[in-house]
Amino acid sequence: MWRRDKTLGKLIVPAFSVLLALVVLGQAQPAGAAATDVAMFYDDLAQYGTWIDYGNYGPCWYPTRVGPNWRPYVDGRWVPTSGGWTFETAEPWGWATYHYGNWFPTTEYGWLWSPGSTWYPSTAAWRTSDYYMGWAPIPPPNYVPEPAFYPAGGYYPGMPLLDLVTAPFWIFAEAASFLLGFGQPFLPAYSYYNCGCLAPTSYVPVVYGGTFLLTDFYYPAYARSAYYCFGPPFSFVSRVTNVNITQINNFANTVNITQVRNVLPPAAVLDRRPFLRESIPASVREGRLQAHRVADITRAERELNRPGVVRPPANVPALSKTIPKVMVAPERLQAPPGGWQKVKGMGLPSQAERILTPQMRGQARIQQRLERQAKPPARVETLPEFRQVTPKPEVTPGAARPGAPEAYRPAAPPEARPAPPRTAAPAPARELRAPPPEVRAAPRREIPAPAPQRQFRAVPPREFRSPTMPREFRSAPAPTPRPAPAPVPRAAPAPTPRPAPAAPSRPAPAPSRPAPAPSRGEHRG
Repeated sequence: MWRRDKTLGKLIVPAFSVLLALVVLGQAQPAGAAATDVAMFYDDLAQYGTWIDYGNYGPCWYPTRVGPNWRPYVDGRWVPTSGGWTFETAEPWGWATYHYGNWFPTTEYGWLWSPGSTWYPSTAAWRTSDYYMGWAPIPPPNYVPEPAFYPAGGYYPGMPLLDLVTAPFWIFAEAASFLLGFGQPFLPAYSYYNCGCLAPTSYVPVVYGGTFLLTDFYYPAYARSAYYCFGPPFSFVSRVTNVNITQINNFANTVNITQVRNVLPPAAVLDRRPFLRESIPASVREGRLQAHRVADITRAERELNRPGVVRPPANVPALSKTIPKVMVAPERLQAPPGGWQKVKGMGLPSQAERILTPQMRGQARIQQRLERQAKPPARVETLPEFRQVTPKPEVTPGAARPGAPEAYRPAAPPEARPAPPRTAAPAPARELRAPPPEVRAAPRREIPAPAPQRQFRAVPPREFRSPTMPREFRSAPAPTPRPAPAPVPRAAPAPTPRPAPAAPSRPAPAPSRPAPAPSRGEHRG
């Protein structure tokens, strides 16, 4: 038996070691962009920016020929289509960065773009109100925020993706100025970069709290699980912008999405990179984008704008250049002293912002005061390799454990007192106590069974007669005559003397009465 257990142990230990190594390697491998996705866009975007291998996100790109306050989804305008709102821009890289992959902010490099192989009408989330229309880039699925971009309640691993799209992500335009140059060809004047209608950076937290998140998600006909945000409904945009709804619907149904500027790669890029043509769905290339509304909103929020839903083309050449690996400095794990508004890429061009009125300044100060008074969120390390190991404090016996709740702190030991000297005094008499009362279990109460319910019997319906129906007439029977009782003689009552009437003031004339007839026995002489 011992030999059999020993042989089994020799087999289990190597198997456990192999399994542990696979787990460690799986955790060590970055969950960033695939090499094929990077090769699809590397050559065409390298001339406009820089590629870096950033943390666990893998190869990422950011533009360099832009101003210090550049951020995505600003230099352009939103155009309504049958498949949702799409971003039209003059930026030569817009066909890639606004329809593939995801944007996310960093404290050191500003906004970084992580590539992907799935084409979307847009990769933005939406918040709206009657006064502002807001949009924000959706970060990649493995996004872990830095302290400057933590949510108000703090961050925890596995947090929903839309909860990580905090106030620094958002751009808010006045609702009345949302449709810039509607129906007109794209011009630099029809861009949010020069509109003077965007909420200033200091005023964004105020607007953010006064808007609501849109959860109107769609998926295109070419990919069932490629979920994206459609954007604000056309009827709502018509009301807040004072543009006829018929004009918006007609434009969305007749516009050819291939004619929207920088929605698809330019012809010169497609000639140099024929594999990019295969990465665009056939319905999009033909200008007939079909989309369907999502029924399972919870799943759509969890898998929103995933970069690898559709596989990349098979004829993508291998990447021949090496992208430098960038190590994140430990000080980047601390929130900047000036807040997220001081981070690179969080500002806006001066010609794009609204004029900050005294009322807006007062509202912004109140919002900042409320944020300072709120309890700061718990810190969660984004990169464990830079976590500082603090020595474990020595805890003396009887001392309170550091960080332990007040209710669970150990009590201090009692002070040592000298024992009294022993004497030969007799021991005190033992106190006699009555035995404790006998506790008997209460008899089990028997609950009688419920009485059977009485059987329901249907009552025959009552017959009602019409009120106009005459009643049957019946004659009453004749009364039976009864004999009258015999009269009983009674003595006449004695006359009651009446008082003499008072003499009148004037003598009344005697009434004329006939003389009485003489009786038979009376003699008249």
